[in-house]
This record gives sequence, C-alpha cells and structure tokens, in this order.
Amino acid sequence: MAIAIHSSHRRLAELFLQYKKGTFSVFQMAELLKFLQENCDLVFEVDGLKEAAYAAQCAGNMELVQHFTLRLEELEESLKWEHLKAYSTKRN
Repeated sequence: MAIAIHSSHRRLAELFLQYKKGTFSVFQMAELLKFLQENCDLVFEVDGLKEAAYAAQCAGNMELVQHFTLRLEELEESLKWEHLKAYSTKRN
C-alpha cells in the first residue's frame, strides 16, 4: 500500500529542515504560511467528509455514506497522482 504525501507536506518538511539548519530566510515565511494553509484546508476537507459519512451512517442513510466514502476515495486518489507527478518530476 502506497502512502501518499501531499506536496504541501513535502515542502513543509523541506522548510523545517532549512529552519533547523539555520538557512531559513525571512522571505520563506510567506511560503511557509501558504503551505500551512494548504495543510489546514486538506485536513478540514478530509475531516468534513469523514464527519458527514459518520452522520449519514448514524441516520441510516447508506446511500449518503457511499457518496461521502466515494468522495474520500477520489481525494485519496488525487493525492496519489499528485505524489506520483511530484516524484517523477524530482527524478527527471
């Protein structure tokens, strides 16, 4: 099973390593905030879909559960493709 790493998480890791090495510039703060916002948006999107699926399950609406589960799977698939694109770009 592949673990998808969103490109914003990868860049956050790179920025953190630069910070630890002491090579983090003041100009990178704007970039850091951008990727923190992307991370926040992704977390809220995933959590929202999971909560909606759970609420639908509690209400006994399995059709809606399937809808939200499909949306989660589509999101996961898009992250995998983004990961593959980023990986192939780095290798070339």
